[in-house]
Amino acid sequence: MEQETYYRYAEVAIQRVAYILQLILLNQASYVSLRTMIRRLNVVSAVNVASAIESAREKMQQIIDAVNRLFFLARWIRGHGEIALLYAEDLSVFIRRRHRFGPARCRRIDDVPLQDCYTWFGHVPHNLHRLHRHLRVPPSFSATTGQIYGGEECFLVYLYHLTKGTPFTEMARFVFGGDPRRLSEMNSIFISHCYYSFYNKISGCSLDQWIPNRLNTCRRLIYDALSSDSIEEVEFDEGEIVDRRWILHHFDFRSFRIFGFLDDFAIPTARPGDSFSLANDLEHDIQRAFYSGYLSDHGLKAQVVYLPIGIIGSVFITELRQNDNGVLNMSGLNDYLVGLLSGNLVGRLLPCLYCDGIFANLATIVPRYTNPTPEERVLNIKLASQRQCIEHVFGDHRTRYKLFSVPHSLRLFNNGVKVRRESLMSFFMLNCHYCLDGTRSRYYGHAAPTLEEYLPLDEHLNPPPAVDLGAIYNFDDIV
Repeated sequence: MEQETYYRYAEVAIQRVAYILQLILLNQASYVSLRTMIRRLNVVSAVNVASAIESAREKMQQIIDAVNRLFFLARWIRGHGEIALLYAEDLSVFIRRRHRFGPARCRRIDDVPLQDCYTWFGHVPHNLHRLHRHLRVPPSFSATTGQIYGGEECFLVYLYHLTKGTPFTEMARFVFGGDPRRLSEMNSIFISHCYYSFYNKISGCSLDQWIPNRLNTCRRLIYDALSSDSIEEVEFDEGEIVDRRWILHHFDFRSFRIFGFLDDFAIPTARPGDSFSLANDLEHDIQRAFYSGYLSDHGLKAQVVYLPIGIIGSVFITELRQNDNGVLNMSGLNDYLVGLLSGNLVGRLLPCLYCDGIFANLATIVPRYTNPTPEERVLNIKLASQRQCIEHVFGDHRTRYKLFSVPHSLRLFNNGVKVRRESLMSFFMLNCHYCLDGTRSRYYGHAAPTLEEYLPLDEHLNPPPAVDLGAIYNFDDIV
C-alpha cells in the first residue's frame, strides 16, 4: 500500500508538471505576440504609439516573471515526484524492518566478559572497580524525565562511549542492549555527575593539590632531565665529518624556575549552523566563534598544564577561534599562579611554566628564547626535547578516546555546554588513567600519583563556579 501511494504521488506530480508546461507555452505565445506587435508599432508614427509600446513592454516583463515562477514550481513538483519514485523503488528492493534491540546486558562490571573488558573500557576489572568507587558513583541516578538509572550502568555506558566513540544505536545493538535513547541519557547524566563533582580536580583550582607541595619535586625532575641530556654537534666539509663533539649544559638548581609545561590542544567538532545567525538576527556569526582559519576547522581549544610527576595539572576549554595568548588571558592562569606561588621564590623570581614561543613572557610563563645567543640556542633545543612530553599527552588523548576522532558527533549547535563539559572531563579521565596505569609518568622516571592520592574518598569536593558561557553555547535559549 505504501508503494502504491508513492507511485500515485509521482503520477500526480507528472500531471501537474504537464499542466504547468502548458501554461508556460501559452505565456510564451503571448510574449511572442507582444514582441511582434512592438516591432510593427515601431514603424508607425502616431501620437499614441509610444504609450502603447511602453504598456506592451510592461506586459512582456510580467510574462517573463510569471514564466520564471512557473519553471521554478515545475522543477519543485518534479523533484517531489522523483523522490516519490525513489521511495517506491526502495520499497521494491528492500524490506524495511523496525529497529529491535535486545534486552539490557553488560550493565554491571562483573557482567562484562573478561576478554572484552580492556578492549571496551581500557581498564581491567579490578581497576574499573577502583575507578567506580573513587568517582563516587551513587547507586542510582534520576533523569529529568523521571527515569531511574543504575549508577554502575551509567558509568559503563559513559566510559565505553568515550573510549570507543561508537554511536548509541550500535552500542545498544552489539554491547548493552535496550533503547539507545536511554543510553544517550545515561551518558549525559554521568557527564554532569563528573563535571559537578570533580571540576576542581582538572580545572579551576586544580593545581592547589600539587603546587606548592610538590613544586621542588617537579623542578628537580626537569632539572635532572636537562642536566643528563647532551647535544651532538657535527661539522661537515664536502659531505665528510671533520669534527664531532658533545655539548653538555649545566644549570644551577637554585635558580632553575621551570616546574611544568604549557601548551594548547585543538578539539575538532561539528560545524554549527551557518544560517542560524541570519534567521535570528544575531549580531555575530556563530560559525566564526568556533572557527580557526589557521587550522581550517571548527571546534574547541584546550589549554593544558602538564606536571612532570605524571599528571595533568590544569585544563581550560574555550573556542578554537582564540589564539594561544588569547586563551591564556581568558583563563587567568598567570594571575592564579602568582597567587599560588607567592612566597616560593626561586632566585627572587617566581617558578614558571615553559611553553612555545607564541606565548607572552609573564611572571609565571616563560616561552622559548627568540633571537637566542649560542648558549640560549642550546637551552632552547634541550627544553624543546623535554616539552615533547606534553605532546605525548595529546597523543594519548587522541588514541585513547576515539570519541574525539568523530567530530560530527560533537554537535555544538544544540549541545555546546555538554560538549564543552565532555571535553573537559575527558582530560580528567585521562588523569585517572595515568593514576591507574602510569603511561606517561615514566617519562621523568617518577611514579605517578595513585588514584587514592588523586581522588581521596574523604575529601570535600567544591562545586564548579556558576559561569555564564554566553549565547554561543546555548542556541536553544536564543530561539
